[in-house]
Amino acid sequence: MKILLKNIEQFILSNTAWAFASGILFTSTIMVFLEGRQEWAVYLAYVGKTGLLFAPVLAFAGFREQLQERLSLPAFILLWAFCFLAYPWLTELSGGYRFIDASDKGLVAVRSTGAWFLATELAIQLNNFWLGRKRLRRWAERISLEQGILLLTAVFALFFAGLSYSVPGNPIREASASKLAGFIIQIYIILLIYYCFYWVNHYFLINKVLRRKGAVIYGLALIATVVAFYPIAAQLIYWLPITRQTEIHPVNNGQIFGEINAFIPLLGMLFSIPFILAIKWFRQNNEIAALAREKAETELNLLKQQINPHFFFNTLNNLYALSLTQDKQTPEAIMQLSELMRYVIYKGKEDSVRLEEEVNYLEDYVRIQQIRLHKQLDFRIAKEISDGQIPVPPLLFIPLVENAFKHGIEPAEKACFLYIHLKSGPDGLEFCCENSLEGKAAGHRGIGLDNIRRRLQLRFPGRHELRVEEKRDSFKATLKLAYGQTAFSDH
Repeated sequence: MKILLKNIEQFILSNTAWAFASGILFTSTIMVFLEGRQEWAVYLAYVGKTGLLFAPVLAFAGFREQLQERLSLPAFILLWAFCFLAYPWLTELSGGYRFIDASDKGLVAVRSTGAWFLATELAIQLNNFWLGRKRLRRWAERISLEQGILLLTAVFALFFAGLSYSVPGNPIREASASKLAGFIIQIYIILLIYYCFYWVNHYFLINKVLRRKGAVIYGLALIATVVAFYPIAAQLIYWLPITRQTEIHPVNNGQIFGEINAFIPLLGMLFSIPFILAIKWFRQNNEIAALAREKAETELNLLKQQINPHFFFNTLNNLYALSLTQDKQTPEAIMQLSELMRYVIYKGKEDSVRLEEEVNYLEDYVRIQQIRLHKQLDFRIAKEISDGQIPVPPLLFIPLVENAFKHGIEPAEKACFLYIHLKSGPDGLEFCCENSLEGKAAGHRGIGLDNIRRRLQLRFPGRHELRVEEKRDSFKATLKLAYGQTAFSDH
C-alpha cells in the first residue's frame, strides 16, 4: 500500500497528465447528464471514447519533459500548438467527434474537452511563469491579507458589473460610461459593507471572543453582531441609487428589517469561519517552519564551528611533532598547514564549495599527515568525478579521514593503509574511506562521525546515507548523497 501511495505521489509531482485526464472525467459527467442515463456503463463508455480520441494530447502532456529535451524549440512549439489549438478544431472539422457520439452530443464532448485542455495548459504555463519570477512573487508576498481581499473585492465588482452588462434589459447595460463607472463604485461599496462583518468576525469575534470565552460565547456574540448591525447595513445599501434602479439587492423593496438582510451577513460570517481558521493555521505553520529553519541554521553553524577546534588541535600536534624532530620538511609543512587553515577559515563558513576544492583540501591534508607520520602508509585515492563544479558542504569528508588517521593509522605499529574512493555523477555522489585498524583502536570513533551525521540530517534530510563497517583489522565508512528526490535512510 505504501509503495502504491508513493507511486501515486511521484506521478502527481512528476507530470501534469492527471490534470488533463480530469477534463475527460468532467466531459463524461456532462455527457451522462445529456444522455439522461446516469449509469456507470454510460459514464465509462464516454471516458474510454473521449480518452482514445484525445490520446495524442494526453501523450504530449505525459511526456512533455522528454519531448522538450529531444525536440528543437520551434518543433516543440509547433507540436504544442497542434495539440492544444489545432487538434480539437480538426477533430470537429473532420467529423471525428462522431467516434464519441454520432449526434451533437459528440460535438459537445469535443468542444468541452478541448476547452478544458486549453484552459488547463494556460493555467500550467501561467503557474510556471509565476514560479520563475522571484521578483514578482516577492512583490505579491508584500500584499497583506486585507489588501488582497480588498483587491479581489474590486475585481469582483468589475466582474459583476460586466456580467450584468451582458444581460439584455438590465439598466446597467443601458447606462453611459460615466454611469457604468458609478455602478461599479456602488457595487464595490456594497461589498465593503459586508466586508466589515468579515473584519469584525475575524479580528474581534474569533481573535478575542472565541479565544478567551469559548465557542458558546462566540456564537452568541456572532448572532448579536448580526442583529445589531444588519439594519444599519441594509439602510446604507438602500441609500445607494443602484439598489433602487436594479434588483442587485433584496433591500430594493425598502424592507430594511427583512430577514433576508440579516441572513446574508450571517451566512457570510459563518462561511468565513473555515477560511479564517485556515489562514491562522497556515500562518502558524509558517512561523513554526521559520523557527525550525532558524534553529537548524544555528545548529549547523555550531557544528561547522566544532570542526575548526578539532582541526586546529590535530594540526598543532602535527606542527609540534615536526618541530621536535627538526625535520627539514617543517617549513613546507607549515606552509601547507597555512593553506589548509585558510581553507577552513574562509571556505568553512560558506554554505557550499566546489567538489574539486573539497577534494584538493582532502589531498593536502593527507599529504601533511604523511610528512608527519614517517611510517609506511599504503595510501590510494580513486576519483571518478563527472563534474568538479558540483556544490557540496565544506569540510564534509574530512571528519572521516581524520578518524582514519587518529584511530587507525597513528596508533598502528604495523603496516597500515588508507583507501579513499570518490565517485560523483548527475544523481549524487559516493565517498568511501577505508583504513587499517588494530585491536586496541577498535571501538573509538571520535566525535567526527556524530558531527557529520548531524550535519547530514540538517543539510540533506532523507537524501543521505552513512554506513560504517568495523571489522577486526579494518574500518570502512561510506557516505552517499542524492542530488534529486532519491530517498535514503541513515544508518
